[in-house]
Amino acid sequence: MQLAAVIIFAAAMAAGLVRPKVIRPRGVLLAPLSEILSLAGAIVLVVAGGLGLAGHRQLLALDVGVGAQQPALQVDQLSGLFLVISYSVAVPVLLAAASRPGGRRRLGAPIALVLLAVQIVLTADHLFVLLAGWELLGFAFYLLAGDDRHLAGRGRAATGAVVFSKMSGVALLLGGLLLAVPAHSLGISDLGRGMGSAGAGVGYALLLLGFGVKVGVVPVQIWLPPAYAYAPGAARAVMAGVSVNVGFYGMWRMLQVLGAPPVWLACLVLVLGGVTAILGIIHATVHADLGHLIAWSSVENAGLISAGFGMAMVGSIAGSRLLMAAGLLAATAQVCAHALGKSLLFISASVVEDACGTMNLDRLRGIAGRLPASGAGLVVGSLTMAGLPLTAGFASEWFTLEVLMQQFRVHNLALQLSTATAGVLVALTIGVSGIAFVRLVALTAFGHPGSELRLGGLSADRALPYRIGVGLLIMGCLGAAMVAPLEVRLIAHGLSPIVGSATSGALAGSWVLQPVFEKFSALSPTWLWLVIPGFVLAIGLGSVALSGRRLLRVRNVPPWSSGSPGVDRGVGYTSFGYPNPIRRVLAGLLLTKAELRREEQELLGESAGHQSRVLGTGLGYRVDVVEIVERYLYQPLFLIFRMLVRQAKRLQSGRLDAYLAYMLIALVVVVIVAVSHAQ
Repeated sequence: MQLAAVIIFAAAMAAGLVRPKVIRPRGVLLAPLSEILSLAGAIVLVVAGGLGLAGHRQLLALDVGVGAQQPALQVDQLSGLFLVISYSVAVPVLLAAASRPGGRRRLGAPIALVLLAVQIVLTADHLFVLLAGWELLGFAFYLLAGDDRHLAGRGRAATGAVVFSKMSGVALLLGGLLLAVPAHSLGISDLGRGMGSAGAGVGYALLLLGFGVKVGVVPVQIWLPPAYAYAPGAARAVMAGVSVNVGFYGMWRMLQVLGAPPVWLACLVLVLGGVTAILGIIHATVHADLGHLIAWSSVENAGLISAGFGMAMVGSIAGSRLLMAAGLLAATAQVCAHALGKSLLFISASVVEDACGTMNLDRLRGIAGRLPASGAGLVVGSLTMAGLPLTAGFASEWFTLEVLMQQFRVHNLALQLSTATAGVLVALTIGVSGIAFVRLVALTAFGHPGSELRLGGLSADRALPYRIGVGLLIMGCLGAAMVAPLEVRLIAHGLSPIVGSATSGALAGSWVLQPVFEKFSALSPTWLWLVIPGFVLAIGLGSVALSGRRLLRVRNVPPWSSGSPGVDRGVGYTSFGYPNPIRRVLAGLLLTKAELRREEQELLGESAGHQSRVLGTGLGYRVDVVEIVERYLYQPLFLIFRMLVRQAKRLQSGRLDAYLAYMLIALVVVVIVAVSHAQ
């Protein structure tokens, strides 16, 4: 099956590079061949992952002659779990993307390359094979983020994606070699034999850093929001919902192979996880662009998942398999919720952008009434990312909070303090996330549509394949909560190579969950699906019975507008103004700067009895926030780098004798070092 998937993705890339002229009959939507092939390859890998979860190990030998060990692509229970998570999301995303009329045919090749690279990373059993897949994934990100390089921000986003991809590749190479040399093997499963060496802790940290760059953990997250936000259309959903899972898989695999990390590394992962979560959700809350809001939410989820993984590391240090299982279960459940919710948000936002011609949240109002399928996707995706009941995000965030309360089971003070810090930051993050996503539901989806927004073509939202794809993602977000015990059983099978059967302790009953430890707490997302609708129905029936006909005699007022008589709607709530208290309260963190400036504005004029829009000047109130990691870490480093480049350029005089002198000096230095070591 793996060979079949590789062949299918290769054919999809070839089909994406060839651009034959296709005659499209009026009213008929023809999907590009590359996207159809990618969809077929994703389905094949879902089946392969399911077989791996069931215990059917699959091996595809690669006769490439790398080292003494013959590399291969293999599927075991852990890689099978991530294949199912990643490609189960890819199937509805590709189905929805293939139905869009006027789609960009050139995107078929890089999307297929992403899917192939994800397969290689998730199934590689050799360090260099993993690095090959990693480099392919970074190159595909560069192509997708820089697709429209003539537009503002695209070139910088593509450059950031490829630079940080190279950085992560270097970290993986150095960390892997530090462990592979004492282990005398490049096999990933053999790296654990190098943990007794002097540089084992550094190698462990470098490997986690390499995987952390891909998921967007602070301080290596600055590339992710622009790369996701500026990628075209459905490519965002593939990047954020599918490919990001390779980073989490790598962390899980390293914990299995390398075992207990140093205490300082576990503390660092916990604290950085909490900081990443709160920083990501704050920027998502205050951002005025829909694409950037969703992208920054990915940073937040990377922090939540990393916090759960940090608790698994703590359990490994403490020798508690139950604590390891609780941490990995919470983190993996959040991976599932993130993959479903983020794919749904991005695939819906892509159609909204095409139809409305903007991603400015202040201009996007009443989407649910105009674009029903996309509006439903935004609502359910937002509720999932906010972690509200009846969605997959509720149970996963509950698991995360519960596992962070287990610090009393650890007797190391540093681990206890780090766990408490992460717990506080995660709890604050979950609270702020409600503010971040309420404006997507209340304002963007259900707000008053206004008259300034003009919709373009609506055929994409009405296309049957698109609605099926969005519907499948919605069912996944809601169904994962409805049958949460089945999801836990699925995750338990995938995590069994790491923690054995300990994860099964999360099932307190047929439909009741607990955080692995018995009698600590309990939750039943399945029963919530019965109780909450039941209470709503009972309240509705009670209201009708007690009020009679008076129930419908209500005063209808426009929602989310000022309640004062005679006040124009324009001074009511806006998507930008709603989170302004966050900008003010956290001004010390965001470095909020507000100013009143004169700028060009689109004004409504009247000529010959007809209204028209003209450009004029007026006063505008502008509030800017700062990404402190980029401002105080990377900008100074960039200035130093530019200074070094300027100094290096002086050496390039163009004179051949100067270059020969440099080579002679370098050769002399190498000889001196070699002789000194030989003695």
